[in-house]
Amino acid sequence: MFLYAGWQTQAHQGREMLTQDESLLIQQIEKAFAGITLGDGISLNMTEYLDSGGCASHFAELAKQDERDDWRKLSEEILERFTVTFSFTDLQGFRFYLAPYMLWAIRNHRTSDSIICDFTIYALDPSSYQFTETKFTEWFTPVQQAAILAFLDYATNVETMDSAVACKHADSIRSLLMNP
Repeated sequence: MFLYAGWQTQAHQGREMLTQDESLLIQQIEKAFAGITLGDGISLNMTEYLDSGGCASHFAELAKQDERDDWRKLSEEILERFTVTFSFTDLQGFRFYLAPYMLWAIRNHRTSDSIICDFTIYALDPSSYQFTETKFTEWFTPVQQAAILAFLDYATNVETMDSAVACKHADSIRSLLMNP
């Protein structure tokens, strides 16, 4: 059974339909990250400002308007413009932006050549510098960890995503969960 993808936008109306398993995975991710806010975390435009080394001051100004309360309001077009997010955000931003980027990857991996799918997978390395002070398994709830693992397991079986890295990160997360 196939279901239509959510977030239908003019730029993405031609994308393929989702399988039932993909729709269930999307529901799992949406539920796991429901209510997560950015708070005072580093926003999308601020990641671009930081990536510029502080030279692109217009991003700092634009950051004042970034969505901070509901990640579901982020359109796919917005996500596509910000490919350095996970490299320059903090843990609050990481948790806030992870769900929409995972959802983008599920919905668009077949029809887009964007690096977003792989960058999302690469960001899920539990040994990343971002998790030195607060461990990956301490930052995400068990329900969020399960959704992340489900996404990585999905990515291991998708030709258009970096399945080897997804498998490696899933194994690392499982090892952390088994050996806290």
